[in-house]
Amino acid sequence: MRVVPLLLSIVLLVAVLDLVRRRHLREEFSWLWVAGAGAALVLGAFAGPREAFAKALGVDEGLAVVTLGVFFLVCVALDISTKVSRLANHQKNLAQSVGRLEKRLADLEEEAGDD
Repeated sequence: MRVVPLLLSIVLLVAVLDLVRRRHLREEFSWLWVAGAGAALVLGAFAGPREAFAKALGVDEGLAVVTLGVFFLVCVALDISTKVSRLANHQKNLAQSVGRLEKRLADLEEEAGDD
């Protein structure tokens, strides 16, 4: 049963790095996800921190419940971060387009005023 959380944390780390590489997740969010994947890796690889975490939550079958709960929440949060990153990139592109259009309009108005 120790293998499952370890594999899930490695999959999470690879997924985060792939999302950053493909620019679906901005670098400003990636450090948080890499730290989260590292924490999941520690909880999956070592029994001491995992059992202490499960004991702090008051869960008898801590490994299964914590692993499933954390993995579910991480997937949801990763999806939200990806969407926020995409929207931030879209907003930046729109702002740049508006700036170029305003400059072009100002240049055209200046040319029309000279005639």
